[in-house]
Amino acid sequence: GPRWSDWIRAQEDPERVSEKPEALDDLLVLDLSYRHYGAFLAGTYLAELGAEVIKVEPPGGDPARRWGPPDAEANGEGLAFVAEGRNRYFVTLDLESGEGRTLLKGLAARADVLIEGFAPGYLDSLGIGYRQLSEQNPRLIYVACSAYGQFGPKAPGQPAEYDLLDQALSGLLHITGDPEGPPMRVGSWISAYAQAASACLALLGALHWRRGSGRGQMIDVSGAETIMRYLEYTVLLYHTSGQVRPRTGLYELAVFPYTFVRVKDGFAYIAAYTDQNFQALCRIMGRSELAQDPRFDSTLKRATMANQVELREEIERWSRNFTAEEILARVLGDPGPGVVVFGPVNPPSRTLAESHWWERGCLRIVDDPFYGQLLLQMPVWRMTRTPPRLKWPCRPIGYHNGHVYQHYFGLGPGRLAELKN
Repeated sequence: GPRWSDWIRAQEDPERVSEKPEALDDLLVLDLSYRHYGAFLAGTYLAELGAEVIKVEPPGGDPARRWGPPDAEANGEGLAFVAEGRNRYFVTLDLESGEGRTLLKGLAARADVLIEGFAPGYLDSLGIGYRQLSEQNPRLIYVACSAYGQFGPKAPGQPAEYDLLDQALSGLLHITGDPEGPPMRVGSWISAYAQAASACLALLGALHWRRGSGRGQMIDVSGAETIMRYLEYTVLLYHTSGQVRPRTGLYELAVFPYTFVRVKDGFAYIAAYTDQNFQALCRIMGRSELAQDPRFDSTLKRATMANQVELREEIERWSRNFTAEEILARVLGDPGPGVVVFGPVNPPSRTLAESHWWERGCLRIVDDPFYGQLLLQMPVWRMTRTPPRLKWPCRPIGYHNGHVYQHYFGLGPGRLAELKN
């Protein structure tokens, strides 16, 4: 038969995604995210997997539409919203008016899923929270995203989400950065993406359970709690030893070398922390004697902070004489035993220049009538039978009002005009 790489490439061919069915094409989702990027992204992930996602905004639009660098926008809208607003139907609805709430209840009666990112209890206070909507639609799965969660001493009245707040509350900020420097935020809005992934994982579990039980449920996702789960051994370390994990910057408490080093053309990452892999690195460096050095001859000895600093200096003394590509060639040419993981630390420009990601369909340039030419990240999953896809990019406020309200309520142009007024 064909080589594995040829066979799997044909199965996953990004050019043929549209020929295959979608995993969630029978799912109707209401996206009520408002100023909450995590809830918004959860809708994006479901839409990429084929769900019909209706994004409900107030008539003036979700303030998230303005999020992005002020000196770069797309048709007057923020790049953060445009980048992830794909595959949705955009409608406007005033949830603070009686008629708006009536229409929302009508949509929720038909929906499988509702996602919201308001302050805890806000929609409940309007009579359109989980308690009320699940009475009329027991199959509804209701996902609520917030910083502190829906209950607990700090939950009431708290802002729904700020990525920096989630990073700070979780402890992630404290362990990120250099030992002598201030805490550092992770460069992207990581808590939003983590929250969306967690919400969707729970949602798929709830959908599976609903198949047998016929019943939906509420899913309560806290951004801070989601990031707390990303702290691997940090919490257990404090419990078992009383040790507060410090900021270690280029170093790692558990294993070493597992770091970044200077090379001739920038920085590169390097990992070779088991004994056999470390011996391979020493061989590649032409310094086999380092593997027998009493400071570095075991995994535990290499992991002490003083020895990490000295070992990194030894590696960098060698690495800065070569480009990342030259070192990678040596790594790939080493016969073993042992494996060294190595590669350049890419700025976005270099990542975008790598043909590997384009061949995998990870990135795509789209010519759009509203926003012009967009370079967009594609769905992250590769699936052989029901692959996710980009069907259309973001759309302006209320773009699908006519389509959605006519489809679900039979409202014609005259009635829509009255409602608009």
